[in-house]
Order: sequence, then C-alpha cells, then structure tokens
Amino acid sequence: MRRYWTSSLMQLKSVFRLPAFWIPTLIFPPMLYAMFGAGGSGPAANYPMASFAVFGVIGVALFQFGVSIAQDRETHWERYRRTLPGAFGPRLAAQLVSALVFSLLVVALVVLAALILSEPTLDLLGYIKLGFSSLLISVPFVMMGIALGYWASSKSAVGIANLFYLPLAYFGGLWMPPQQLPDFVAKISPLTPTRNAAEIVWAAVGHQPVPMLSVLWLLGYTVVFAVIAYIGYNRDENRRYA
Repeated sequence: MRRYWTSSLMQLKSVFRLPAFWIPTLIFPPMLYAMFGAGGSGPAANYPMASFAVFGVIGVALFQFGVSIAQDRETHWERYRRTLPGAFGPRLAAQLVSALVFSLLVVALVVLAALILSEPTLDLLGYIKLGFSSLLISVPFVMMGIALGYWASSKSAVGIANLFYLPLAYFGGLWMPPQQLPDFVAKISPLTPTRNAAEIVWAAVGHQPVPMLSVLWLLGYTVVFAVIAYIGYNRDENRRYA
C-alpha cells in the first residue's frame, strides 16, 4: 500500500508542477459552458451543466491517460520504472487517482460556473449524483486514453486526443441538445460513447431511471478499448524490452 500511496502522491505532484498541462484541461469545459451553455433557469438548466461536466471528465480521462502515458513512455525514468518488478500496478493506480482528482475539480468548476451564470435546481443529492455518475461514465474513456497512450507517440498524442475528443463531444450532443443536431449527425449520435455517457448523467440530474441500453453500450466500449490498450501495452513492451 505504501508503494501505491507514494506513486499517487508523486503523480499528483508531477502533474501540478505542469500548469500548462492541467490548467487548460480544467478551464476549457467551464469556459465553453459560459460561452454556449449558460443562461438557463429551472430544471432545463441542469442538462447543459451536466453535459459540460461530462465533457470535462472525458477530457481529463483522455489527456491524463493518453497524453501523459505517451509522453512518459519516451522518458528514461519511465523505461527504468518498467524494468522494476510490480511497477505496473502502482503506476496505473497513480494515474487513476490523479484522473479522479482532476475529474472532481473539473466537475466542481462547471457547477460553479452554472451557479454563477445560470439557475440550476439541483439539491445536494442531485449534485452528488452528478459527480458520481460523471466519474462512472469516464471508465471507457480512461480505457480509450490508455490505448491512445500506448499506440501514439509523444509528439502526436495531443493532436490525436483532440481529434477524438472534440468530434465525439459534438456527435454525442454535449454542446447542443441532441434534437438540434443535423439529421446525419443525429443518426450517428446514439452509437457514440459520448452520447451514451451523457444519457446516463442526464438521467441522474433529471431524477430518471438509468438507461440500461446506454450502460450496455458503455460496457461494450470499455471492453473494446481495454483490449486495444492491452494489445498496445504488449506491443510497446515487446518493442522496448523483448
């Protein structure tokens, strides 16, 4: 447990020492919310707030894992760590703890922006459900980020992450109500992981039953991305250490 705790603290310290990395990740979602999602009142104001919370959590998952892993793979320190016995578990746990901390921060910033600029009607339990459901739906995107981290190079990781992050947010209906999407996009939207993630969080803030079809879609995406990540990890291991 001491190794896990020490690795988590080291990971958090290393990320916080790079404000150019984490400040944009935290500021971008509430900034977009202020520009395009704020201004409503009543129950209708809950949904844009939830959408941009999902947008922020997905960004943390992709960039914390994808970009961070891809860049760490190129360092001599990471190469040394991967030769140590039992190093993978603490390192992965440290990445998870770091992503959890930053996910909670980005959700809190989106909620703060909503309280200042809009009039959401959630009670304390509603905000807890918003935060908890936002963290749960991040799992397939964490797997996606890990896959990206082991398949992309350090120079291409940021661009590839954005190439997935922004279109998936648009196709998933996170920036506008799904009924306002163009017809072609609206047909694809229910198949995307972002749309199914949003459906679960929208149900949480709307005090509605969890849509099981969306849960099954996300479970399927989790398995697919986990397999891709595992293949990428083994490929990297064989290339560097075989």
